[in-house]
Amino acid sequence: MNKIDLIIDALELARNEIHDPTLWTDKVDKALAAARELREMKPVAWLTTEPFAQTRCSITKVTLHQQMNGTPLYALEVTK
Repeated sequence: MNKIDLIIDALELARNEIHDPTLWTDKVDKALAAARELREMKPVAWLTTEPFAQTRCSITKVTLHQQMNGTPLYALEVTK
């Protein structure tokens, strides 16, 4: 189970255990929807680092194609 699944499980438990649903139901439902949306996101790019043996330096680059040893990058929507 990953972190998003833990958040979703905790929010579902909170929603079911709240004694006065008028206080929290709307916020918990919005948080659940956001967490489920994050869980379904796919990476938009990958970050890779390639070492240069001669100079002991590394080059970090972003690529749009999936890399086996790359770190996935996700685009989050920014709202005001």
